Amino acid sequence: MDNTKLLETIGALYDCVAEPDLWQAALGRVTEMTDSVLTMLAVMDPSKKTARFSAVHGDPTVLEPLVTTYAAHVPFYSILSKFELDVPLDFDALCRLYGPEGYDVWYASRTYTEWMQPNRFRTGFNLAVMKRDEFVGALTTITRDDTPATPASKARLAQLAPHIRRAVSITDLFEVERRRSRVFQEVIDNLAHPVFIVTSDMRLLYANTAAEVLLRDEAFIRQAEGRLTIAYAPAQASIAHAVELGHRDEFLLGTAGIGVPLVKMERPSIVHVLPLNRRHNTIMSPQATAAIFIAAPGTNPIPAIEAIAALFGLTAAEKRVAALAAEGMTRSEIAKANGVSDHTVKSQLGVVYDKTGTRDQRQLQLLMRELTPPIRTGRPDET
Repeated sequence: MDNTKLLETIGALYDCVAEPDLWQAALGRVTEMTDSVLTMLAVMDPSKKTARFSAVHGDPTVLEPLVTTYAAHVPFYSILSKFELDVPLDFDALCRLYGPEGYDVWYASRTYTEWMQPNRFRTGFNLAVMKRDEFVGALTTITRDDTPATPASKARLAQLAPHIRRAVSITDLFEVERRRSRVFQEVIDNLAHPVFIVTSDMRLLYANTAAEVLLRDEAFIRQAEGRLTIAYAPAQASIAHAVELGHRDEFLLGTAGIGVPLVKMERPSIVHVLPLNRRHNTIMSPQATAAIFIAAPGTNPIPAIEAIAALFGLTAAEKRVAALAAEGMTRSEIAKANGVSDHTVKSQLGVVYDKTGTRDQRQLQLLMRELTPPIRTGRPDET
């Protein structure tokens, strides 16, 4: 793969946070890298089949009937919450996830019979890029019927996936305020969510009003000798690592610094790190390396493995292996469960141990227990 194109696409995705009009062009790059003809991105409420953010790339005359009519008839909304983050699903995997009737339901849908089939399209990939309470973010690619998606294009989309997820997660925080302002710094100033701008060594350059409230409280975050410090040590290490990685190379960020739990609790606020090295036209200081966004706690508990994956930047495959290892499965059992070789599991576990700072399965299990938030048995409004 042309590494230059990959890096340019990642940069284009992050540029969209400050300039939302660039989403179409960024999706155009994704379309090219996945050998597709159309790409659609949306943050939606699957139960209502409504989107609060969307962007598309492709022929407008072909997309218009999809957006206005046939998107509502896609039969797979009910399984969006089952998608695994950062894992592209091809058409066969999508139908299997739906169940035994998956193929029949799809081929009987109006979306297929009245839009896909006449245009000689086929589904490329479906990718979950956000899962937050009742909202789900998903990206879909469409290919020509005679040029199906390939393993190579799937691999490229998998490399882009965490960067798409980061850009979408932060864009979603912006949307309400963006309707009132088109200036990036003005949006940050007025955003209800706390935002900190820091240098590569976590020196604090700027905090918006909501962030200043957190600093004054000093319960979770404080400023010590000019540097931003988080009370929860695993979060501090994870966020500082993501800031430094983004300063070195945006591509290296991968899954690091997305959805990091700010505190050890069942429903924590979560943190997203946005690299700023390439975005000096949108910010107030050339020293700015990263913007740290803090999203309000969700209504749904965060599973322990999701919190650990976010804290240590585990990929989807590493997360699956870590979860099974923490449950006490042997290496051969994990290999059988995941349908991979023992050598692959050995390699993945080695990476998991390295990222989490553990030496073996027992230490990983201890870490999982240590970082698992306490489960509240009372009602959410009880203190």
